[in-house]
Amino acid sequence: MYDESNDDFHKLIFVSFSEDEKLRISDLVRLWSLELQWMKPEEASLVIEKLIESGWLKLENNFVSPVLFDKESTPSLGWQPMLRIISSPPIFNSKSTSFVDEVEVKSEIVVNVVESENISEEKYPPDRSESNIPALIRFIAKKSKIDNREVVRRAQRKRRSLGTVTLWMSLALVAREQGLDMVEVSSLIEPV
Repeated sequence: MYDESNDDFHKLIFVSFSEDEKLRISDLVRLWSLELQWMKPEEASLVIEKLIESGWLKLENNFVSPVLFDKESTPSLGWQPMLRIISSPPIFNSKSTSFVDEVEVKSEIVVNVVESENISEEKYPPDRSESNIPALIRFIAKKSKIDNREVVRRAQRKRRSLGTVTLWMSLALVAREQGLDMVEVSSLIEPV
């Protein structure tokens, strides 16, 4: 059954994975700690371990994948996980893996998401571009021959100096500084 208090975990999984995607543990640690700068690498490793123990992620040959990928868990603009919450995940509750139970769970998720919408979310729709940030970082790093970490550092510096600007927008500014083709950059930010 979908529990609204588990919303952070669904959002974390949505941002971190594509549907049916498996990631190396080291890649997930790098994404959370270096690319998105949400936490330190050792904290990311601990969170992954806790998510595996509690059943949110499955582990196969050093690759992790989500037990449930909720397409409706698009985070709002500027969302990032709170370490104190995601480092203590509740036990993932799935009564059965049958198709009927999965359909019921997904329908409950949709209903809860619709019910939880408020006025501020209606004014500011979810930022669909947030899930494209890792690909944008890799693109800028490859094309400008700068390390991923340096790309993120420059983008974070822009965010601090500009105030309320999204990470993807500050990455676009870094790309512009590097003289990259902005048509390619914008197609990565918001694929058609």
